[in-house]
Amino acid sequence: MKKENIHNITSSGFKTPEHYFDSLENQIFERISNNTILDSIETPGFKVPNAYFDTVESNILETIQTKTEKPVIQLKSKSKFYYLAGIAASFVLLFSLVFNNKAISLNAIDTASIENYLYQEDYSNEELATLFKAEDISESDFIDVNISDTTLNDYLESVDAEDFILD
Repeated sequence: MKKENIHNITSSGFKTPEHYFDSLENQIFERISNNTILDSIETPGFKVPNAYFDTVESNILETIQTKTEKPVIQLKSKSKFYYLAGIAASFVLLFSLVFNNKAISLNAIDTASIENYLYQEDYSNEELATLFKAEDISESDFIDVNISDTTLNDYLESVDAEDFILD
């Protein structure tokens, strides 16, 4: 429905015949006075045994009194467990802080483990370069390789030029 039509509804959609409610009361009283409704009901749907209400109270009290009480088992409180677990955790934390005084330095770590850590993900050269300071890098850190011109020419002639073209 369009929003405009919702606010423009003038009738409810339900109609009753004229003077319907004026004659409705008379029609209901007429049916009751003729007993047409009561005559259509032959027997009620429920029957109560004889002297039921005289004995019902004693039957209920008898069933209540015959019930034996079952022993109640108290569950252990979880709060005691939480208190003990908190105390144990604080002792573990205290011992780990007091007895673990080893200072870890960068020199103590193996170079191989640092390389494995750095190369476990694909870092770019720029990201790796930001990890080093200029003062830490010296020329002695790099390997000097002298390649002769003939060795270089032999290598370039053996390799196809298509291998150097980037896709």
